[in-house]
Amino acid sequence: GRPGPGGVGGGMRLALPLRPEVLSALPLELRLEAERLEGTFRHENPVLGPLDLPFAARLEGERVRPIPLPPPSLEVEGWLRPTGLELEVRLRLPPGRTWGERAFARILEALFAKALEESLPAGARPPL
Repeated sequence: GRPGPGGVGGGMRLALPLRPEVLSALPLELRLEAERLEGTFRHENPVLGPLDLPFAARLEGERVRPIPLPPPSLEVEGWLRPTGLELEVRLRLPPGRTWGERAFARILEALFAKALEESLPAGARPPL
């Protein structure tokens, strides 16, 4: 999708089984405390080098609602299911002021989506 206000790019859908062997394979730190889910995705970006992208969300029953963090960060929302987390993940970047900055942001979004996809075990991407 097109970046929304505040430079939020198109989302990528994930199904994350909450099993140790799946979570340990991801470049991800995940913490669940009471009604809050937070963590950091470690992204090896070919342009910018290693990036730590934080995210936070609030659990409202089965619903996972994003808590906006300053960019660069991730925005996650979705559902907590008995089988694990079903999430839509979006990269938040500072808003681009020039066409060059916006084009660079699109490149970063594409690289992030590719890196995220490659880090996921088979079966962690639900059919759209």
